[in-house]
Parts: sequence; C-alpha cells; structure tokens
Amino acid sequence: MIGQLLGLAVMTAGAAGAGPGAQAAGPSADGDETAPTRQTVASKLPYHGLAIQLHPIGDPVAVYGSLIREVADLGADTVLLSVNGYQEDIDSLIIEINPSPSEAQCLKLLKIAHGRGMRVVLMPKVLLSNPRGGTWRGKIAPASWPAWFEQYERFITYFARLAQRGQVEVLLVGSELISTETHTKRWQELIGKVRAIYPGKLAYSANWDHYRGIRFWKDLDLIGLTTYHNLNPSGKPHPTAADLREAWKPIREEILAWRAKIDRPLLFTEVGWCSQEGCSVEAWNYYHNEKATPAGHQEQAANYGAFIDTWAGRPEVGGIIWWEWTAAPGGKDDYHYTPRNKPAQELLRRFFNRDRAARHSVHPAGGTIKR
Repeated sequence: MIGQLLGLAVMTAGAAGAGPGAQAAGPSADGDETAPTRQTVASKLPYHGLAIQLHPIGDPVAVYGSLIREVADLGADTVLLSVNGYQEDIDSLIIEINPSPSEAQCLKLLKIAHGRGMRVVLMPKVLLSNPRGGTWRGKIAPASWPAWFEQYERFITYFARLAQRGQVEVLLVGSELISTETHTKRWQELIGKVRAIYPGKLAYSANWDHYRGIRFWKDLDLIGLTTYHNLNPSGKPHPTAADLREAWKPIREEILAWRAKIDRPLLFTEVGWCSQEGCSVEAWNYYHNEKATPAGHQEQAANYGAFIDTWAGRPEVGGIIWWEWTAAPGGKDDYHYTPRNKPAQELLRRFFNRDRAARHSVHPAGGTIKR
C-alpha cells in the first residue's frame, strides 16, 4: 500500500481540495468562518493534524487563517498552533511574552479553526532571542530557578487564559524544557495553577530522547512526545519504508511498555522529517543536508509512510501532529519540513481522509465541537 501511495502525483497547494463530505466556506469580513463546515469531532477520538508556527508578520489573520483552512482541506481534524515567548539566553531570568500575533488576532485564528470543525492544540514555547555559542532552550540554566519559574508561570498562565477564552481543546504546559524537568514539585504546582484557569486537556511535549525521567506525567491528561529518533544508524542511503518500519519496531515496543506504567494516551506533538537525503538519521537537524533532491523527497515520504504503518490506529495513541505546514511553496526545490507539494503531502491526505471516513461512520454529521 505504501508503495502505491508513494507513487501518487503531488497535488498543488492551490488545488488541495477538501475530502469527501466537506463543504466550501469562506471567511467573513473580520476573518472568521461563516459557519462550521466539518462534521462533529468527539474529544475521545485521536487528534490528527498539522502544526503551524505563528511568527510576527504584517497580517497574521490573513496569512495564518489561510494556512488553517488549507490544513482543514487536507482532511485534518486538528491544528497545532505554536506560539512563542523569548528569553535572551539560557541563563536569562526574564521571559518576554510580547505576543505576536496579538491576543485578539489569536482568538480570530482559533475561531477560524473551530469554524472549520477542527480542534486546536496550543503549544507555547520559550525560545532564545540571542543565544551564545549555539545554546538551546532545552539547556536553560538560570542563576535562580525560583525566579525563572516565577517568570515561566506568568508566561504559561497568559496562554492558559488565552486558551480558556478561545476554547482550545489541548494546551501544552511546556515544550522540550529538558533542564527544568527535574523540578517536579514546581511543575506540579504550575500545572495546578494552569488547571485553575483552563478547563481543557493538558499535556507536556517531551523531547524524543528525554521522557522517562519526567515525574509529573500523571498530573497531565496526555503524554506529549516528539519523534526525532535515529531510524537509520548505519546511514544507509535511500532507506525504504520497509527499512524504517523495522527500525521503529524496538522503539515502539519500548515506548509502549513505558506508557503502560503512566497510563495516559500518547500525543505525538512533532512528527516530521525534512525532505533531505539522510533525514532518517538526524530528523531533528534541519541543517543536516540542505539540498533538495528527488531522493530526499522520497526519503521524507518513506518516513511518513513508516510512521503511519507503525503508529496509526493504535489504541495507546491519542494523537499525531505532523510538523509542519507553512506558507512557503514547498515543492521540488524545498528541503525543509513542510510536506507541501511533495510526495509526503499525498500520503498525509490519504491518512487524514481515511481517519475521517472511519470517524464519520461512527459519529454522524451535526452538532458542535466537543472538548
């Protein structure tokens, strides 16, 4: 089946039509959808969607609203919106919120997503605005942890209030903050304060190689994991989907055995590979091989197919979010994460629409989105 899917022609972004049963809808003057256009999505079903990173731009409602509609037209039932705060470097004690898009603009984007029948996962991230020597946010090391957590509480509760106002379905309380994760009591206190504001589901997005040591999983509703594993340790050129499925088997069994002890659904928060040759080796490293080639595009698609075959439909999986959908044209000259106008896009469309067909056979049309 994967071989057949990989051979399908790439659809253009402009022709990314909605799947069976979707209805056309246009934005109103203020950027909101005129009416819900997709069938009911029950909260007990997996979250299947794409991630969109929100950055400061001139007209975020127009640009990101268009991307949200494209994600819906691909067949997704969920969109992850990544929003940012900033601290200067790993030792800084000030986290600047300075939201862009603004709160009002974010609320419009949430309304557009809900108007298209999609659920929303909100991912607030702390980024480094002026990192020295290639430092990374996963290695934050402030002089005072109490002072840093005070700043982080201000940051995450801001987005908890936004999530509450916008009726977001899932809020991530953190993302890949590895050096903070040993402060279990502070995280538990923080999660309690977020729950006092926001009534939806909570998760934390752990790095793919650093989830076992976290001791606050049971305070959350979902286990968030990224998926940047090394699936090709030997560096074999042009691995097939079959090769990658074999590489996933021991990783899957290890994750599932661990998950059984935590007893929470898995939410894969970042599932993605650049369309570069060698992306199976260092999926997290978008500088690995900055060349666009047909073989690189096929390797990206092979990784998509292997992941779907490995994880889709498993009862332990509460969601799969693919990384990422952008305004860039994608296509044959692009070597970044986006599947737009690449073989991986058609695999993704088939995955979403297969899921939607199964979902709608159980849940008839009508009603409103349930959290």
